[in-house]
Amino acid sequence: MATVLQCFALLCACYIDTTLSHFELKNVTYSKKVSLSSGYQGNTYPGSLAVNGIFSDFAHTSTEKSPWMRVDLGHQLHDFDARVGDTIHHMHLCGHFTGVAYNGQRIAIWCPHNTVGGYVQVQIVAGSASVLSPAEILVWGVHMN
Repeated sequence: MATVLQCFALLCACYIDTTLSHFELKNVTYSKKVSLSSGYQGNTYPGSLAVNGIFSDFAHTSTEKSPWMRVDLGHQLHDFDARVGDTIHHMHLCGHFTGVAYNGQRIAIWCPHNTVGGYVQVQIVAGSASVLSPAEILVWGVHMN
């Protein structure tokens, strides 16, 4: 079943929109890198325990003035192509984003009128080794029989 694609949108790591009912809030800190201002008894209770989804354990700093915890939500998306195709072997460029996508940024790529495809691919195409970690990929279109 093919889909006519009108808009391809990509949401970066920590985007949350509470005004639109079709977005479901999600825990954007889950399993992210955490830094603590200090470690309690060495590193008995590391920062990772604060973002593991388990409420029965916890992170813990040593006693200090103004302790802090920092969660790196990441901004690892940059210079990417969005492609659409009927098969994974025949993809056509729908659009390109140049630069670094920042946390919370919404990126919309409008495909040419009547773009049809069954697959969408996002690929970083510049720079050295990278990771791809979008919070959400949304594609708006109309199903065709």
